[in-house]
Amino acid sequence: MCTRRAPLLLLGLVAGLTAGAAPATADEVSAAREVLPPRIEDWLPRDWWVPVQAVGGRIDEDAYDDLVVLVERRTDAPDDPAFPRGSRGLFILFGDAVGGWRRGQLAAGLLPCVDCLSTLGGTIGSAVFDLEVSEDGLVEVGWLERGRLTKAVQLQIGWDQTHRALGLYSDDIRIIRPQGGRSHVRRDYRAGRMWVDGVPRPMPARFIPIEHVLAQQY
Repeated sequence: MCTRRAPLLLLGLVAGLTAGAAPATADEVSAAREVLPPRIEDWLPRDWWVPVQAVGGRIDEDAYDDLVVLVERRTDAPDDPAFPRGSRGLFILFGDAVGGWRRGQLAAGLLPCVDCLSTLGGTIGSAVFDLEVSEDGLVEVGWLERGRLTKAVQLQIGWDQTHRALGLYSDDIRIIRPQGGRSHVRRDYRAGRMWVDGVPRPMPARFIPIEHVLAQQY
């Protein structure tokens, strides 16, 4: 599978591609996917979420490339106080057979707020953050956060055939404490397995929808 990584794919790109647009041939469909990404702003609720970065790849069960979009709340939203200014999340657009797009989940708050990330160096640009789609169709997202302690979090999100939706496959949390001492927890939610500092522990298997994953849980 060929996975495209497309940071800064949007913001100012062509606005002509919508869910109803259908190129006439397979070649035109392929070209449209490469050259004419959707105007993400048209798919987001009002003006509260702003697209910042996007990566492409096949993340569901069909053969068409999809988009995973990092979104950020640039202004306060009085009607949605759960996510204040600076909140970040992921928004999904699924590609279809005719070169169009259909709306996926908006996982608001899946990433730490900008203010939290920027504590690494005092500026947003210094924040350590990663987002990509792996060759086997997993959305891999991670961040490094430093406050009272240093914390590295990595999440794997993938398509669940039973629920026909994206869910949390696994998470990996590493913590370094300023007074010394480290801890490492890894959980595999599909298999129902967990390791704490390398020691296996029982955990029930379960499906966690992507929109239920919040950075504040970590």
